Amino acid sequence: MIDIYISLVAALSTIAGAFSYFSKVKNRQTPKMPLLFIMSLIVGSVFGVAALYVTAQSPSWSTIVVILLATMPVMMSAVFYKTFKESKSPLGDIQVQVGDKVLPFAATRANGSEFTHEELKGQRILLKFFRGSWCPYCSMELKMFEEMKPIFDRFNVKIVALSNDEVAAAEKHQQRDHLTHEILSDPDLKVIKKYGVEHHKALGGDGVSSMTLFGLPFPTKMKYKPMAIPTSILIDEYGVIQWIDQAEDVRLRASEEKLLAALNASFAN
Repeated sequence: MIDIYISLVAALSTIAGAFSYFSKVKNRQTPKMPLLFIMSLIVGSVFGVAALYVTAQSPSWSTIVVILLATMPVMMSAVFYKTFKESKSPLGDIQVQVGDKVLPFAATRANGSEFTHEELKGQRILLKFFRGSWCPYCSMELKMFEEMKPIFDRFNVKIVALSNDEVAAAEKHQQRDHLTHEILSDPDLKVIKKYGVEHHKALGGDGVSSMTLFGLPFPTKMKYKPMAIPTSILIDEYGVIQWIDQAEDVRLRASEEKLLAALNASFAN
């Protein structure tokens, strides 16, 4: 029975650490270095290996349960190490800068209809390139925009968010997170490449098959593929770019305070 107790400690340590970390993500307080989560994974992995060693010495009816509980922290540690290691965005290819005119583009709305840059004429826009509906950090950022809608409305700014999700995933995303933004699909990355915000080979998921844990979306399967680098472009009613913010770490996004400062700097007068 000792092996079950050890494996339970391993699993509970991992779950507690994950809950603490993703609670911070959900509250948009993602730590740059998640030490508590890392420590919980280390403790969980040590106890997990110990549980596997003990159960291997004297297999019993509980061996399968022990293996399932004990391997959880090891597997989660591997996944987190991989994603954390690759969270840095490759910057430097962006094709626009402050003062430039918005580049013409066309994409598909979540409802399947076509959208072109012509619809932006005469409007202030926050054009948001994001990784996909499967990304918990992107999900929380777009939810923050939704919560900030009264502020954006005060400055007459409309949110237009674009990723390389398929239309079905974009529609699911809009419904799942109750978003009123314009959510656009760019599956061939034509717009993403045109603006120079492509991460050519990043580890990502599939929006259609994502699942929800801790109140956040997570991909059920991941692979290397091209996608957008999280980038925000603030555009005035004349089509001129006023502000650009690009994430150097895909987990960390501009705060509400930083966005408000950009809105004030661009449109207060």
